[in-house]
Amino acid sequence: MFSAAARRTSALPRTITHNHQHAFSTRSIPVRPRPVTPLSRTPSIVRPTAPQTRHLSFGQKMKRGFQEASKGIWRKNPILLPLALVSVATASGIFAYIAYVEATQVAPQYHKFPAPVAERLRTAVYYTEVDLNPHKAVKAYKEAYKLGGDLKMHPFSDEMMGIKLQIAAVLEKAGLVPAAIKVLEKIRADACLWVQSSSKEPNLEGVEKPEDRKKTAEEAAYPLEADPDILDAYEQMKEVDAYDAQQRDKSKAKIVGISMKLAELYRSDYVQDDAKAEEALGFAVDYALREMQRRADAGLPIGGGHWMSLTEIAAALTDMGSFYYETGQEHYALPLLLRSLDLLIADEKDTPSCKQVTVLCNISSTIGEAAMKGRPSVEPGVTREEAIENSRKWALQALAKCAQIRDGQNEQCEAGSAGAHLILGELASFQNKREEAIKHYTEARDGYQNTNDHELARLITDCINEVKSRK
Repeated sequence: MFSAAARRTSALPRTITHNHQHAFSTRSIPVRPRPVTPLSRTPSIVRPTAPQTRHLSFGQKMKRGFQEASKGIWRKNPILLPLALVSVATASGIFAYIAYVEATQVAPQYHKFPAPVAERLRTAVYYTEVDLNPHKAVKAYKEAYKLGGDLKMHPFSDEMMGIKLQIAAVLEKAGLVPAAIKVLEKIRADACLWVQSSSKEPNLEGVEKPEDRKKTAEEAAYPLEADPDILDAYEQMKEVDAYDAQQRDKSKAKIVGISMKLAELYRSDYVQDDAKAEEALGFAVDYALREMQRRADAGLPIGGGHWMSLTEIAAALTDMGSFYYETGQEHYALPLLLRSLDLLIADEKDTPSCKQVTVLCNISSTIGEAAMKGRPSVEPGVTREEAIENSRKWALQALAKCAQIRDGQNEQCEAGSAGAHLILGELASFQNKREEAIKHYTEARDGYQNTNDHELARLITDCINEVKSRK
């Protein structure tokens, strides 16, 4: 009975009533179940599309290739890959350094030369500094000089003279000192001949005064003012004359320097010819002093400009004075050293340098050495005791001068101070003043140790021991 009623009830449509307690509506909304339509019968609004291919750019392809190639590279090459990266970085650094040196140090040395000359000079420098081969280096230097002449470079300009001097330098470096001397002698002779032939003043007499030269130039230029072409040619001639005058002054300075270099080579172990060395030094000093006198008579500055400075002339005098001192000719050395000191004082004025200390020590040594060895006094009418006292005064003056130099003290000042103490120690030892001698000897030894002259410091130590052993 209940089952039949249940079947009848299920056959009737069911109504679902929702009783919502809504603020705006109290009506029930009947909901009927809607039949479900199969999906296969519903027309689709989505249309199937054809497959699209995305084209990659060249950069994207390269990037993808690198990404695929780099997968696992560290795992597969844990040692070789870091070494390769370090090698690449090192090579890049080396090439960058080479480029930097080439741009900042090497190239500026050749910028004054035409390209063909610079190319041959690079070859010559390679066989001079890197792979020493005097034959190839000299050949390259000669080719560079010839090319410079063909390109109308001035034969006595700094560049052309430098090429010839480099030939002598490479021969000296290779131990071929006699050949280097021949080259320097030839360079000096050619320079002297050119200076003499190109100079407008044949001798010291009849020197043209600066005001006369100016007046002559004005008179020559006045009638040419109407023709611009002739005026331009005249200006070019004046420029050429001015350039030649500069090169003459520079060549004169080089003549003095070459003579001093010849003296050094003549005294070297390869030659050992003191007579030739004295001749070369004498030529340098005589040439410098005569040029100083000529410039003074012409109303030109005695030193400076393209000619030698007073300090450079003093160096030539000092070298010759030192030569005479070392050969036991103190009476020749002292005048040269005193003249050298005068030039240094005139050039440096209120700012003395260590060069003055060195010259003062040399003067003291020259006077004291002759006095202690019983040679004739280098100062006429001076007794032996007076000469020793004068030597002491010059040495003390060297120490005082060294104390005045607050800025710019260098190893030369240290050596000069040590030399002054050594002279004072020798003078005190000669007069048997033991305490004073030991004091100055000790100061000298410490000074030479500071300049790394350990051999001389050892000899001074022996002198100290000898003085201490006296009774």
